[in-house]
Amino acid sequence: MLKEFLEKQKGFTPVMPGTQACLFALHDLPCALPLRLEDLHFEAIFCLKGIMSLTRKDDSVLKLGPRQILLLSDLSYLTGVSVEAPLEGILVAVDARNARESLKTICSLMGDLILDTGQVRRWMSGQGGCTVEGPSHWSRAVFSELDRLPQDERARWCVWKSIELLYLLSTSEKTSDTVSEPGQDVARTLADTLRYMEEHLDEPLTIPILSRRACLSATSFKERFRLLYGQPVHAWLRQRRMEQAAELLQSSALSVLGVAQSVGYASASQFTAAFRRQYGLTPSQYRKKSESA
Repeated sequence: MLKEFLEKQKGFTPVMPGTQACLFALHDLPCALPLRLEDLHFEAIFCLKGIMSLTRKDDSVLKLGPRQILLLSDLSYLTGVSVEAPLEGILVAVDARNARESLKTICSLMGDLILDTGQVRRWMSGQGGCTVEGPSHWSRAVFSELDRLPQDERARWCVWKSIELLYLLSTSEKTSDTVSEPGQDVARTLADTLRYMEEHLDEPLTIPILSRRACLSATSFKERFRLLYGQPVHAWLRQRRMEQAAELLQSSALSVLGVAQSVGYASASQFTAAFRRQYGLTPSQYRKKSESA
């Protein structure tokens, strides 16, 4: 994505076969970057200045800011990328096919280090093909050392740190939970998020809000929730809100609007329509039927 835009500057340093890096400082940018990334090509953007916003198909937005690292492996989940100039940083662009032998050599020199790139690809897929690293202890250390390096060494440093990040992701517990089988850590996180939803049915509970709380991409959150609980997030919320509304209609003296607001509906008419679809009765009819039972 950014590589194609920067290639005209001819500032890339070939660090090793299949891997290039470029220091960039862009003060005149289009408002939106082209969504192009070849298969088995990856980008890591070490941001020093500026903000990049990536909009996903579910309308959630991932933001890259200073002293954070953006990893890109697939742009098919995105609908747009915009940049607030000036944007400065270091881009590491990898052609996985041509970099394979270089990675094997590095792993051999490191005592037959195991680098499970397949696991990283699966994890990146679960993140919707893009994720931001930092702020974390690791990213803070990366940028702290980067500040001390001369300009002509920064590209190589970022390539080395990209390989290190690849290793960390391939061995981290958080990459073990694939979309087809959520790991225990993800299951616990989703259970915590479910409890939060139960306790805040009266509030707007959007996918961006819930996915951020679960520390997952919106796409990954929706897929894992459906796999674990057997229905989409919005379907679960609608059903639980209607069940809570039915309980309130039976046990409280709240008005229909009061019940509606207690389960997250600002409009009594919208609530009535949703309740009728669930129970075949209006809230008032349901309350009268319960009182006479």
